[in-house]
Amino acid sequence: MDFSMENNMYVNKVWVQCENDSCLKWRLLSSEDAAKVDHNEPWYCYMNTDSRHNECSISEEDFPEESQFHQSGFKIVYSQLPLGSLVLVKLQNWPSWPGILCPDPFKGKYVTYDLDGNVEQYHIEFLGDPHSRSWINATFVEHYSITLKPGKCKNKKKWYISARQEACRLYGYSPEQRLEMCHLSKQVVSETEVLLKELEQMLQQTLEPTATSDESGEEHGEEINTGAKLSKWRPEASANILFESHCEEDYLVIDGIKLKAGECIENITNKFKEIDALMSEF
Repeated sequence: MDFSMENNMYVNKVWVQCENDSCLKWRLLSSEDAAKVDHNEPWYCYMNTDSRHNECSISEEDFPEESQFHQSGFKIVYSQLPLGSLVLVKLQNWPSWPGILCPDPFKGKYVTYDLDGNVEQYHIEFLGDPHSRSWINATFVEHYSITLKPGKCKNKKKWYISARQEACRLYGYSPEQRLEMCHLSKQVVSETEVLLKELEQMLQQTLEPTATSDESGEEHGEEINTGAKLSKWRPEASANILFESHCEEDYLVIDGIKLKAGECIENITNKFKEIDALMSEF
């Protein structure tokens, strides 16, 4: 049957998923029945008033492709999954892969929304040895099922097996406990924080005035002619003289104060490279 002719059956209807881990089928409810659903409580097939689809043993109703909905002017709106949820991600050429919804270490959030305020993407830390992470369109994310049948994974078989084993272990964990397992995101944050702290210390060091021979003399009680010292840096002095007098000693002169430069600048540059490499790796 042409979808454009049968799409009226979806008007004013809502798809609700059974939360029985051995079922997870979607059921089509009328808007009246959907309004009675308590979103703070689990929903199961037996709660369906449609006797044709009120048991977990009954097959799921045909669910049209999302593109068919779009062609007919409909839009699929996905419910927001809680932080710390154990999920499955379906991507092309890969088996359904388990992961955990966790905050992006740089953005600080785990979900994004479209212009209408509906869920658009989730940040997921994928399970397995090793972990990986990415932002995934909500279309490809669903609740994890303990009854999941292994998919075919040709190239990363050991990785896939380790992911499934880890998912089984985390299945009985609370969302908070699962988030503790998201060590990849924590690792990125902790390593970045260390590098930034080192960078901050280096920048502070460059602002520390370096002891000069004049200052050494002051420590021994000798009087320092500050006016004569500053006169050397009068505006009329040529740029070449300034360069010869100070850059050759590897210092920067700011407001008449010598600041250590060369080595610190090199170290700071290296730290920036380390941070950049760390971020690009993930």
